[in-house]
Amino acid sequence: MKALIFSMALAAALVLWGAEPQAGVDQLMAASRIAGEQVYNIFHQ
Repeated sequence: MKALIFSMALAAALVLWGAEPQAGVDQLMAASRIAGEQVYNIFHQ
């Protein structure tokens, strides 16, 4: 389950990074964390 959440968060972060090539690593990590939290919330309602 954690691997699924991580992979989805990573995919979302990569999409965001592709849309914003200027984004810094901090922004990328924040986007990945937020995406992971959203996916986690979807599966734990």
